[in-house]
Amino acid sequence: MQRTLLRLLRFFPLSLAYGLMGLSIPFYMLFDLRGFRASYRFFRDRIGRGAVHSFFSVYANEFRMGQVVVDRFALYAGRSFDLQSDDMPVFTRLAEAEPGFMQLGSHAGNFEIAGYLLRSVKKMGTLVFSGETDTVMQQRATMFARMNVEMVPVSDDMSHLFTLNSILSDGGIVSMPGDRVFGSQKTFSCPFFGDPAKFPAGPFILAAQRSVAVVAVFVMKESVHRYTVLVRQLGEKLDPELPSRVRAEKMATEFAECLESVVRKYPTQWFNFYDFWK
Repeated sequence: MQRTLLRLLRFFPLSLAYGLMGLSIPFYMLFDLRGFRASYRFFRDRIGRGAVHSFFSVYANEFRMGQVVVDRFALYAGRSFDLQSDDMPVFTRLAEAEPGFMQLGSHAGNFEIAGYLLRSVKKMGTLVFSGETDTVMQQRATMFARMNVEMVPVSDDMSHLFTLNSILSDGGIVSMPGDRVFGSQKTFSCPFFGDPAKFPAGPFILAAQRSVAVVAVFVMKESVHRYTVLVRQLGEKLDPELPSRVRAEKMATEFAECLESVVRKYPTQWFNFYDFWK
C-alpha cells in the first residue's frame, strides 16, 4: 500500500490526494474513540471552543495529520515544499559554530521535514523509535543519507545515549522530540495549558550536562506546498553556575511555553490523541 502511494505521489496532485484522504477521516473518528475523546476534550477544555466547533476541530485535526503523512510520502517520492522563516539566523549561527547543539521537536506540525530540508554542514544524529514500517524506515534512510543525517534507534541497553554523546562531542547536532515520555521514569512537570504536564527529562538533562545550546524547532503547514519554520533558542539567559538539573528543568519549562504558544496559534496541528495531562 505504501509503495503504491509513493508511486502515485510522483505525479498525483497533492490537493487531490488530500481530498481522497479526507474521505477516510470519519471512520477514524468513529472507531478510534479514545483518540477522538482526547482531541475533543483538548479543543473543548483547553482551547475553549464550543461543542459543535470542537467536533469539527477534531475532524480538522485528523485532516491535518493526514496531510502531514501524505507530505512525508510526497517528499520520499521526490516532491518539494517551500520553507519560509524569519528565524533561520538562529539555526544558521549555531550550525556554523564549532560546538554541537541539540534540536528539539514535537508532535506539532511536521518536524520530520526539518531533517530533510534544513541545511547544515554539521553531522546530525536523529533519535528514532520503533513502530514504523520497513518502507518508511528505508525511505527515511535514503533521505537522511543525502543530508548527512544518521538515524540513532532507541535501544533497550541505552547505548543510543553513547552515540548521541559522541555526535555532540564531535560538534554535531542531536535531534529528538521534547514532548513524549515514551515510558521513561525521568520527567519534569511543567505548566502547560493551565495544568502540570509531564515532559521527558532526558533531552534537557543531556543538554545541561553537556552545556550545549538547545533550540526548539517547529515546522508548521501553511498551504499545500508551503511550511513555516519557527526556531526558538532555550536557556540563553540561564546562569551557567546553576546545578545542571535546575538548568535542565528550566529549559523544559521554556520548551513547554514555546510549544503552548505554537499550539495556540496552530491548534489543529498538534497531533496528540491521548490525555497529555495524565
